[in-house]
Amino acid sequence: MTDLVFDANSLYARSWFAAQRISPDPKEALRLALNTILLLLNPDTNKIGSIFDRTLFAWDNNQNKEKQRDPKPAVYHETKAVLKDILEYVFGTVNIDHPEAEGDDIVATVVYNTKPSDLIYIVSGDKDLMQLQGRNCQYYSLNDKAVLSTSFIIHKFPNIKRPSQIALALAVVGDPVDNINGIDGYGEVRCKKLFEAVTPDMAFQQAMDAIVAQLPEKQATQFYEALNRTLLKTDVPGIPRPAPLNLLPPSEVEALGIPQIGFYYRQVHHTYTVEPY
Repeated sequence: MTDLVFDANSLYARSWFAAQRISPDPKEALRLALNTILLLLNPDTNKIGSIFDRTLFAWDNNQNKEKQRDPKPAVYHETKAVLKDILEYVFGTVNIDHPEAEGDDIVATVVYNTKPSDLIYIVSGDKDLMQLQGRNCQYYSLNDKAVLSTSFIIHKFPNIKRPSQIALALAVVGDPVDNINGIDGYGEVRCKKLFEAVTPDMAFQQAMDAIVAQLPEKQATQFYEALNRTLLKTDVPGIPRPAPLNLLPPSEVEALGIPQIGFYYRQVHHTYTVEPY
């Protein structure tokens, strides 16, 4: 099985704000989001080259008060609700949010519950989800419009030796986007010094212990507090597996009245419904 799992808030937010530069019509955001999904499902256009068996869309629950975000207008949330309904109707997918977890924790839980024999692609623009890269999981960047290699991700975080160590690095230096302070007085230079004790063959716990061993008690406490927020949860309860892809006939999709999605949808529908020779 090959799964396509979306960090749906990341996808939708990018589509919404890009649409605002084109048209105030909420349908424009729907069009951009759906076209992104269709391009990824199409093995001829998605830069992945895979046929996908199942999909899942993971959403934030909009109850997290720790992140500093500008409030969105009511139409933003109304259009998002419409998109969620369309996704289930058109693709037979599953939309998931959770009262005690963010969308990226849902994605992490899905990844860790995936069979080793299955392949899973994460679609996101969130750097936190890069720490899942490896094993049978690949990260597709909405920013770079490509699947990122492990070496590329490590280059983006020059102190780390493995993608799983991203949470450790962010716990040291902090992450202003997510309102995480990190360790007082520790920037990239001191972070690099800490990571000199970390080797590529170390498991996550070993790497964490190697960093903590170098910290005074107060700084170690700050590190653990930050790590509690930079480390993804992989045990969110009640998260289902991705749902089998179940496409509607093209005529029913075109009847939705979303501009310019008919052509891309027909391509995808043909790819997934016509038996190969």
